[in-house]
Amino acid sequence: MVEFAQYSARVRPLKHALKVGLLKQARRIQAVADALDDRAATRQVHELRKKYGPLVAKAEQDQDWNEQQKLLSEWEFDSDSVLDPVYERKGERLSAEARKYGITVSPKPRNNDERSDDWRLSRIYGFWMPSVQLEQRLRSEIRSERRASYDEFRKWATLSFAVAGFLLAFYSVRVAKQPDPCARNYYREDSGQCVFALDKIAQPAKPSPRKEIARAKR
Repeated sequence: MVEFAQYSARVRPLKHALKVGLLKQARRIQAVADALDDRAATRQVHELRKKYGPLVAKAEQDQDWNEQQKLLSEWEFDSDSVLDPVYERKGERLSAEARKYGITVSPKPRNNDERSDDWRLSRIYGFWMPSVQLEQRLRSEIRSERRASYDEFRKWATLSFAVAGFLLAFYSVRVAKQPDPCARNYYREDSGQCVFALDKIAQPAKPSPRKEIARAKR
């Protein structure tokens, strides 16, 4: 039992180092890094809900409205600290995908004092994030462009299959109608060779073995 505990104590740091190394390599892929960060943010938001939820409920039960407002403000600040980077990354990915389809994306405001219906400013980090209206518009237009691209691909795929079927049928008919390579007055034997028909007729009929035996007895 003691040996097993010692073995586990030695293996645990090695497993941790291996895990950290694998995550570091995986994070070199941007999509994987974003997915890991989003998952971590979701877990942190869940922890914040577990932390502040009971406190806000208790303050409401005690009718301590000042404490409740204070807790709600702290909860909102901590949540924005976690979620704003997620919204910023999703906005960048959404904008890049929209531009790939040729969809116009309104530019971000240059100054923090500017007002925009498409972008909202993070009060914690100071960067711009897409508004709900902009996200809905871009997602709708991206779906329309995807549908149009799929319809175009399906049209060309159908045409390609039709042309391929026509060529295959034409080739099959041409092979079926290919003339016999044997010249006139020739016929094809079972072996596939072309034999002159008159040579076959001129050859004497080979007598049967029974007639040969009867002739020898005479």
